[in-house]
Amino acid sequence: MEKAGVTGKAYRDRMNWENINYAQYHGCKPYDIPRMLPCSRLEVKRWIGFGEAAHCPAGLRRSTGIHFWLLDSYFRCIWEQPKRYRDFLMQFGAVCSPEFSVYDAFPAALRIYNMYRNAWLARYWAESGINVVPSVLWSYAGDSEYIWDIYPRDSILALSTVGCMRGKAARDWTERGTAEMEEKLNPRMVLLHGIPPQSLTVPYVQIEPFTTGMHRRISKGGG
Repeated sequence: MEKAGVTGKAYRDRMNWENINYAQYHGCKPYDIPRMLPCSRLEVKRWIGFGEAAHCPAGLRRSTGIHFWLLDSYFRCIWEQPKRYRDFLMQFGAVCSPEFSVYDAFPAALRIYNMYRNAWLARYWAESGINVVPSVLWSYAGDSEYIWDIYPRDSILALSTVGCMRGKAARDWTERGTAEMEEKLNPRMVLLHGIPPQSLTVPYVQIEPFTTGMHRRISKGGG
C-alpha cells in the first residue's frame, strides 16, 4: 500500500525498512546475515562505552575507541537512526561492533534478529570507512550454528567476559565459546573486556570494565 501523494521509490526512500533501504548484503545462510569485515589495525589509546561518546572532547576522539558492552536500551538509537550515528562514530579511531543480546533464553527469532542487527551495523560502518573491531558473542541454543560464519578469520576481534565467569556453568560456557572462537576464527589478537578465560591463548589487550574504573574513582574520592 502506498501513501497518497507519494509513490514508488520516493515512498520507499522515506520509509525505514529495517535499514535495507540504506544497504542490503548477501550474507551467511540460512538467514542471510551479513559477514563482518576483518580488522587489521588498532591505533587507539583508550576505550569508552557508547554512552560516554558524546562527552568525549573532539580533540581526543581519533585516539579513542567505542564499545557497546552496555544494556541494549542504551544504544538502540544506532539501529533506529543508522546514518546519523554512523556519521557520529566516524569521528572515533575504532568502534567495536554492537552487541544486541543473543541470550539462550531468548526466543530463536529474537536471537537471530539481534545477530542480524549486530552484523548489519558492523558491515555498514566498515564499508563507510569506520575501523570496526568485530565483537564476538555466541549462543549454544540449537539454532545458532551459523554464528561463527558471520565473523572474519585472521582478524583482530573483541570479546567481553564481564558477568560470564560467575559460577561453574557460566565459566564452562565462556571457556567453550572462547576455545571455539580460536579454533574457527584464528584471531590475530583479542581486545578483551573482563577476566581472561583459561582457553584464551592468543595475544590480547585488556580493557578495564566501566564498573571497575568507577569503583576505583569512588575509592579515591573522585566521584
